Amino acid sequence: MSNTRRASVGGIIVDLGRAIGTFFGLSWLCFVAGIVLARATDTSMAAVPVPAELVAFGVLAVAFVGTSWLVGGGYERLGADPSGGATFAWLAVLFVPLAFFPARLALGFLVGEPGVLDALFVLATTLFAGWLAFYDGLERLALVPDDFLRVAVFAVALGSIPVAAVLLADIGWLATDLTAATVAAGVQAGACWFGFRTDVL
Repeated sequence: MSNTRRASVGGIIVDLGRAIGTFFGLSWLCFVAGIVLARATDTSMAAVPVPAELVAFGVLAVAFVGTSWLVGGGYERLGADPSGGATFAWLAVLFVPLAFFPARLALGFLVGEPGVLDALFVLATTLFAGWLAFYDGLERLALVPDDFLRVAVFAVALGSIPVAAVLLADIGWLATDLTAATVAAGVQAGACWFGFRTDVL
């Protein structure tokens, strides 16, 4: 009897964790969709004739309805992993954007248009995180979420060197767009090389 009750409580906790992860993941997805839509239509939040509180409530309501549908069988209908909600939230909000931020900087130095690039970067990292979490992307790449955190740590460590060179040593040629883009791309490549290797750290 005790084992049955313990298993029941454990199942409830697991289901609750999945629901919470799914809710936060969908909230983030709605936020990203709003950013992309605003950039595509060149609309600012101040120009929207709806109070910001009402917009936030609408986002949470959509996330709640979506969570209810997904945990009630929606994952299976989409062929997605029901346990991927929490993993998606961590990957989409923190790990993947931080890990590939140097690539975003490199494109920014070359292309400009920060608003459009920001929207595309957030959209791309969110979709990539969804594939990793829900469609066995991590398993196919033989990775775990912490690997992306390692990449982010190496990106900060490697990126601090040229930043310090510009700010402290006043090496001006590093601040030109082409050079900065090349350095940022090199930082990204180095961070991925060290971060995804299991024999480092």
